[in-house]
Amino acid sequence: MDKDEILMKSRMENKGRDMPKIEEGKNSARFAIIAGFCFILIMALLSLIARSKMIYGIVATEFCIVFAMSLFNAIKKKDRKYIIMTLTNAIPFGIFTFMTVCEIFQVHP
Repeated sequence: MDKDEILMKSRMENKGRDMPKIEEGKNSARFAIIAGFCFILIMALLSLIARSKMIYGIVATEFCIVFAMSLFNAIKKKDRKYIIMTLTNAIPFGIFTFMTVCEIFQVHP
């Protein structure tokens, strides 16, 4: 195989893996999560001030997004660290979802 064939094969294998685009995607996801948590903090404080009670649906929504992102990575990459991260994210997501359902139906366990 000559140099040109190797370069052509390498380009075909790495097509769509432009590093600046990958970094841009990671940075935008990181920013979205941080902005989401800041939004949760503001809404939680407002709900505590207005109702003297936390509205858990807001928190459950944010943890749903984080859980979905980690679940996607765990399924796609099948790597141990992503599976552990998914399980770790599932715990607060499950707790806040349960609390939201209890709040909706006014059930107090």
